[in-house]
Amino acid sequence: MPRKKRTAIKGSDPAYTSDFSQPLPTHKVAEKPEPIPSPTVPSTQPVKPQKSEPKAKAEPAPKPAPKPIVKAAQPAAKPDVGEKREIALSAAVKIEQSEKLTALEAKGISAKDAITLAGRRAVEQFEPKAAFVEKTDTERMPMRQGYKSTKRIPAAMLDQLRQEHDPLGLSSDGAMMRGQFEPLFWSCLDAVIEELNSKY
Repeated sequence: MPRKKRTAIKGSDPAYTSDFSQPLPTHKVAEKPEPIPSPTVPSTQPVKPQKSEPKAKAEPAPKPAPKPIVKAAQPAAKPDVGEKREIALSAAVKIEQSEKLTALEAKGISAKDAITLAGRRAVEQFEPKAAFVEKTDTERMPMRQGYKSTKRIPAAMLDQLRQEHDPLGLSSDGAMMRGQFEPLFWSCLDAVIEELNSKY
């Protein structure tokens, strides 16, 4: 029986290979790459500007009316009474008054207390004057038994008395006023002695 002729294969199959070291072909559909978007070409036509509506002009805010200036009420100026100077006032006890004070002590009343009470009254009532009064020539007890205190006197008055009666400045300010103060003290001491005698 005659042999059949082998079918001659013409052409080549790219999927076929006689090299078995290569991976076998698969029938999977190859994924298509995503198309890269082409850059847009800018239009050559001129862009018409949009007409904006005219903005209304802002009216300036009205300025606030100025507040009236109110001046603070100033306190009434005090009358200038002038500078005052503190001076020492002193007054001695007359001898006749000392005898009356001794009689009070016999009743249990301290002579020192009576002198202090009379001196305080005299200081409160004393109103100095610009007229100089000489110290009277009267018998007095030692000054340690008298009364001493202080009072503020206008400095201008004291300076005037010094210019007229003590230009060399040998006497103290208190000495310039002693002729006025001492008689007042004596009258106050007489009144205190009489009051105490009437009570005790």
